Amino acid sequence: MTTALLADDEPQLLEELQQLLAQAWPELEVVALARNGTEARRLLDELRPDVAFLDIRMPGIDGLALAPLAPARTRLVFVTAHAEHALAAFEHAAVDYLHKPVTPARLAATVQRLQAAAAPRAELRFLQAWTGNTMKLLDVGQLAALRSELRHTRVLSQGGENLLLRTSLGELMEQLDPQLFWQIHRGSVVNAGAIERIERRDDGELWVHLRGVAQALPVSRAHRGRFRGM
Repeated sequence: MTTALLADDEPQLLEELQQLLAQAWPELEVVALARNGTEARRLLDELRPDVAFLDIRMPGIDGLALAPLAPARTRLVFVTAHAEHALAAFEHAAVDYLHKPVTPARLAATVQRLQAAAAPRAELRFLQAWTGNTMKLLDVGQLAALRSELRHTRVLSQGGENLLLRTSLGELMEQLDPQLFWQIHRGSVVNAGAIERIERRDDGELWVHLRGVAQALPVSRAHRGRFRGM
C-alpha cells in the first residue's frame, strides 16, 4: 500500500485535501498530518512515506526548504495558493504542483502521475551519457556515486570519470538495485561495492571515501543508521 504525509498549516485545507485524496485514490494510506514544517520534517524522517503533499508556506520550515531534507524515496507534491512558486517546486524534483483551491479533476491528474512514477521498471544495467559528440556507456557496477544537480545527475565512476546525465536522481534510483546503491544524503547515493572506508571525524560526522573519487562524501544524520557498527 502506498503511504502519504500531508502538511499544511490550515486545518480546514488539510482536511479537505485528505477527503479529496480518499475519493481520488482510495488505496492510498495517509499515515500522518502535519500542521507546520517542523512537524512535517520529524514525520518524514520517522515514517519515510512514499508520497508527501507539502504546503509551501508553513511556520517553522517552508515546503521548499523541507524538500531537500525529505527521504529520496519520497515523491513530492507541492500545494500552495502562490503560483509564483511553481518553477521552484519543479527544481526540487516535484512530481507535481497543485494550486489552491485543489479541484477533484486536477488532483486526479496528480494521482495518475504519482502512480506512473511508482510503476515497477526493469533494473538498470548500463548508463548512457554524452560528452560532446561521444557517448559513454557505463556499467552500473563500475559507478562510485550519484549526486543530484536539480533535474540532472552527476555520475562519478570508479575509473575517475565525471559525467552529467539529463535524468533526475530520483528516476535513476527507481531502476537501481537498493541492496547495492545506498543513499547517504538527500542528494547523494553511493555504490556499496566502491566504498573504500568510512571516516568518523572529530565532530562526530561520518564521511564516505570511494574508489576513484578524490573528495569524501558526507553522511547525513538521517542515514547514519546504515553504518552503525562499522
